[in-house]
Amino acid sequence: MFKLSLLCAVLSLTLTACEKQKQASAEVGVIPKQIIDKATNDINNAATVAAEKLKAAEGEPVPADSEK
Repeated sequence: MFKLSLLCAVLSLTLTACEKQKQASAEVGVIPKQIIDKATNDINNAATVAAEKLKAAEGEPVPADSEK
């Protein structure tokens, strides 16, 4: 009877630990996605700024001394 109680207690603790590990793994798994999303947004923002600067530079008149 004691062995059966001990086995049940160990099994219960093991299942509880597995659930905590599963939750922690899910939380850790989100971090790389957040990093990739931030990097993608930063790249898109930089590309937009570069395109705007290029448009602005193309619309500006060329200085006289640089036409040589």
